[in-house]
Amino acid sequence: MSVPNVSTTMTSSHILKAGDIVVVNLDPIRGSEQSGIRPALVISNVLMHEVSKRIVVCPITRNMTPWPTKIMIPDGLKTQGMVLADQVRSLDCEERVLRQIETLPTEFVTLVRSYVGRLLDLSVTGASG
Repeated sequence: MSVPNVSTTMTSSHILKAGDIVVVNLDPIRGSEQSGIRPALVISNVLMHEVSKRIVVCPITRNMTPWPTKIMIPDGLKTQGMVLADQVRSLDCEERVLRQIETLPTEFVTLVRSYVGRLLDLSVTGASG
């Protein structure tokens, strides 16, 4: 997947929030982990981002083949593809986040969190952040 204008990482002064789509560099990887420079959905909340250099994301793929852990991004946005709820990653923002693209609706973040929650047998009650 080719993503233009990604030669530098974001600065720590910009605090991301849940629902932000960011371009990340997931390399190096091991085994069947999602790899490469690609968009990802931030699912961790701003409270974490205010005290940590890390964010929690789900990568996004352009592979539109249906799968139980893939969630299609709504039409009409810059970012197209499917969120991979089974590929959750914690990333160092300064080292792995290259830029922000856009922010998805709160309802979509809640949906993605519910998929992740079911995979981990957790309850998800809201999408604050």
